[in-house]
Amino acid sequence: MNRRDIKKAHEQSVLRSFKRYLEGVGRALQIVGYPDPPDAVVVLDGRPCWIEITDAFIGADFARSLTSFAADDVEYIPAGREAAVNPEENFADEVVAVVEKKYAKASITEVYQGSGAGILLVGLYSPFIFEREVTQIVDLLSAVRRQHDGRFSELYVYNAVHDFFLVP
Repeated sequence: MNRRDIKKAHEQSVLRSFKRYLEGVGRALQIVGYPDPPDAVVVLDGRPCWIEITDAFIGADFARSLTSFAADDVEYIPAGREAAVNPEENFADEVVAVVEKKYAKASITEVYQGSGAGILLVGLYSPFIFEREVTQIVDLLSAVRRQHDGRFSELYVYNAVHDFFLVP
């Protein structure tokens, strides 16, 4: 499977998990298509909407290692063996940076201007993320949302096992 196919399979897996999460809280999500961008066009609670998915990794080496291990179109690149200094703090900065990138991305601005607000799902990929760190990241991202326009009517973070956490 090449990297593009892995990305598509990952996004569809996240969307299926998000749909189950929403059903568990009494909401309905129907996936209509995958135009890219956005990652999905959906009907949420009877209204058209769109979803964008992004992931934050503990570091670039970790991200390359994960994606190259699974892909057959690139050589595997193992993660470095350096010690991590303040991994929780550095990871929180990375999460904020990937969300800021989505706010700044021209293609997302076009989708927002043409279709209204959508949903952003942010994957948290770090071995150092536990309940306390998720709570801190949710608080940080809540502050980020207040500094920007309403292009994301809802924002969630999710962990490696696809537990979702709403960012108010």
